[in-house]
Amino acid sequence: MKKKFKYSLNEFLSQTRKRSEKAVKLGIYHLAILKYYLDLYLTDADYILMYNRTKPLVEDAQAKLAAVSSVEDAQVAKTEEVANRLKTIKGRLGKARKWFNKTAGVYATDNPVRMTAIWNKGLKPFNGTVNQVITALIALSTNIGGDENEIMIAIKEEVDAEIAFLNPKRSTQLAGIDATAIMYAALHDACVALMKMEYRNTGLLMNKFPDDDNYIQESFHDMELLLGKLQTKWDITLTNRETKDLAKRTLTASSNIRATAIGGTAMVYLGKTAGGIDSDGVEIEDGIPKKFKAADFGISEYGVYRYITVVNQVQADIRFKFNL
Repeated sequence: MKKKFKYSLNEFLSQTRKRSEKAVKLGIYHLAILKYYLDLYLTDADYILMYNRTKPLVEDAQAKLAAVSSVEDAQVAKTEEVANRLKTIKGRLGKARKWFNKTAGVYATDNPVRMTAIWNKGLKPFNGTVNQVITALIALSTNIGGDENEIMIAIKEEVDAEIAFLNPKRSTQLAGIDATAIMYAALHDACVALMKMEYRNTGLLMNKFPDDDNYIQESFHDMELLLGKLQTKWDITLTNRETKDLAKRTLTASSNIRATAIGGTAMVYLGKTAGGIDSDGVEIEDGIPKKFKAADFGISEYGVYRYITVVNQVQADIRFKFNL
């Protein structure tokens, strides 16, 4: 039995609290339906009013979601870059251990006081957080100072190179986090305005169709998205050249998608109808996990193109894994 929303509550707001992408998707679908009815009844004042007051709010929320997504993607890339660099420094086989051993070869026996002065906290700081490792690198470089031993000069050069790589990227990370917080707040406000408008439109539709609340809910809103728990992962078998209508979903340009084909190549589409292949196709190569965004389907009307279709490209059964 399908869930119904309670008219006395703005469930568009309550169901999208801290879920901005869901709010944008609801707005995209609602606007597409309003456009459909507006085209059908060109002189209907109610549809004209609802469409004209909803459209700028949907566009604003979409733009702000895209901006946040872009910054988040950049943040993820920076985070991965820093994390990968830290892996080369930390651990039993990391650079810090090698620097320690080389320093020990110079000073551990002949000048243990100098050894302690350089590595006064040992290797422990090099196994900490990003900030702790950067602080440890700076301290190590400072402690080596103007040491004239050739081995120590070489170590200091390597340490300074790590600082030069990590410091600006970490600063960019932190600045990006601050910028993203501001953008999140703007996106939140845009989504609240959009969800309030969808609720207001529901009130107008109640006046328009006073005896058919089922029609209002099922025809003008994505009820499955609003109140349901949607499947997000699939692991299926596609037979020889099979075309599979995988799911019906409202997406946004920045929606993240992951797919893997095992045993052959597959193509994924976002169509207007079940099984439709009327968008650009995204190729999923055999055995190569692919991350992409809904924007790669090359469409702009996400309230109209809602059917995810996958096509097996080979004459054999393949396993297909999909994650929204």
